[in-house]
Amino acid sequence: MLEEQDTVTVIEGISKYINNPRTKTDGPHTATELGRFAQYYGADRVLKEIDPSEVGSYSERISEGGAVPQAAEKLQVVRAFLSYMKKSGHLEVNLAQHVRIKKNRVRNNKPADMAQEVIELTPSGHKQLNSELDNLKQERVVLAEEIHKAAQDKDVRENAPLEAAREQQGHVESRIRDIEVQLRNAVVIDPKKRKKDARVRIGAKVTLKDLSSGKEQGYTVVSVSEANPLENKISNVSPVGKAVMKRVAGQQIEVDTPLGKQSFLIVRVSA
Repeated sequence: MLEEQDTVTVIEGISKYINNPRTKTDGPHTATELGRFAQYYGADRVLKEIDPSEVGSYSERISEGGAVPQAAEKLQVVRAFLSYMKKSGHLEVNLAQHVRIKKNRVRNNKPADMAQEVIELTPSGHKQLNSELDNLKQERVVLAEEIHKAAQDKDVRENAPLEAAREQQGHVESRIRDIEVQLRNAVVIDPKKRKKDARVRIGAKVTLKDLSSGKEQGYTVVSVSEANPLENKISNVSPVGKAVMKRVAGQQIEVDTPLGKQSFLIVRVSA
């Protein structure tokens, strides 16, 4: 059993976490954020080989990449995942405590979406975000009822159901705001309706050949909000995604990963 735990990879750990019925996640959002985590470290990297300093660097990168509330929400997902991995025995070191989450000390009266860049989404990604938003708004109503019932307990000092419902309510409201901003700034890109262009763009399907192992792997290049390594959907800002953007079949690319440089051949590109 110990040997199996010692060789659990990042993607295997994420799969165990998401598919565990006892794990409380918020579905697509959790998968997206852990997908980003897997892209950063490498999906096939052994989980216990990640050291605390790397987790700290990842926290800094996420914190610098967006507004504080959104960054904090993303890092909470990673912290919960790493905490679960430690409790499950897949990590010897508690990496969760090295996920540094900055507090929002300064209020900015400028609307958050004013500074957002245009987000390119595939039709399926746009539909998924709208579906998630509908589900969250339904959950919002249920949580409000749970909070109302739990608050009727006079001893609120040790009211665990009330605290749990309020905490989940905070996550839900934050995610609703995040999705609404994305949808306001979204442009739906349908690869099939584009002019014939062999270059890799958002929505393109790409087959890569690892030049060291000869192994081929197919990916779909999507925006950050749609990325999901369990479905081989990689973000256009991930190491591999950035390397293939605007390239064509037959070209070679080099990708910087935590394990060093890796070389790939772009075998096929399709809509």
